[in-house]
Amino acid sequence: MTDERFSEDDLRALLERAVPQLPAPVQRLERVKERALRRRRRRAAGMSATVVVAVAAAGLVLPGLGGTSSAPLPPAVTSLAPPASGSAPTEPAPADPTPTRDAAEPPSAASAAVTYHFPELAGLDLRLPPGWTTLVAPKTGDVFASSQALGLPTDGCVKPLDGFCTPLVRTLTRGGVLMMLTLRHSKVTVDKLNAASRPVTSSVVLSACRAVGGTAQTNALLTDASGSDVLIDVSVCLADATDAQRSRINDALKNAVFS
Repeated sequence: MTDERFSEDDLRALLERAVPQLPAPVQRLERVKERALRRRRRRAAGMSATVVVAVAAAGLVLPGLGGTSSAPLPPAVTSLAPPASGSAPTEPAPADPTPTRDAAEPPSAASAAVTYHFPELAGLDLRLPPGWTTLVAPKTGDVFASSQALGLPTDGCVKPLDGFCTPLVRTLTRGGVLMMLTLRHSKVTVDKLNAASRPVTSSVVLSACRAVGGTAQTNALLTDASGSDVLIDVSVCLADATDAQRSRINDALKNAVFS
């Protein structure tokens, strides 16, 4: 009996060592409460972080949230008048040479005329107001001079309306002038014109001139005093030009020389 008793005691000791004793019910309850409290704290911290991130994202999407400044407005678009020739210039044209002065304003005494030399027109020299721009149409050989910026259209002025090309970047402003000069050769015509002074005559305003803001048009034929067969056909389109401007253009054509 004693051996059996020791055997049972030994077995009970082994079982107690293998299976640890559970703490008292009160201790287990306190530990459960502590674990529950820690879980609630972690959950509350996670929800706070989520709310902060959501508010920051809303501030990026909606102007006025998360900051005092609103999204920038797009820049204003300035409307420009269409190219006068009906076709856009093949490359950017230079700015208006006299942007601060109205074209109709009479030039001051200090603004003397400038000599413009045209080798494409048999060496023609014209005394024109300063600041004018010139342009040569390579496909036709026509030369243009204007008080405003010029730009050759994509068709190269090969078949202009009414035979008068208008390679203007913008339509003529008040007092604006566009001049088209064409080189011709006619000995008979030159001999007839040499007997008279170079007349500058008014003509009917062509549709092409009117389309770019022109209100008056004049024509002239320039000859070489040396007696060559060179003849320059000039057509001038004017927009509300003053008498002083007309007189200055007429004088420039009458006093043109070849060099």
